[in-house]
Amino acid sequence: MSVESAHDALRQQIFVLLSEVTGGSLASNRVDTNTEFTETGMSSIEYLELVEKIETKFGVVIDLEADGSLTSVDKFLDVLLKQGVSAQVM
Repeated sequence: MSVESAHDALRQQIFVLLSEVTGGSLASNRVDTNTEFTETGMSSIEYLELVEKIETKFGVVIDLEADGSLTSVDKFLDVLLKQGVSAQVM
């Protein structure tokens, strides 16, 4: 699997979690990877649920202060890649 394919697979896994916490309203076919969550109407509760699901699924700790403004799928992807996360078999 190429690096770009691995990144795409990981990005899609983030989208699955995003779709789960938003009841499907923010699925990959509805928002771009760089769309800011604030532009979508995502609530702060949904955002915190997304952080929790990402931490649980990938076994990472996301420090919302240290990791900066995680306001899009691609920004979450960058943090996961920095922590050495790779795509997981679904």
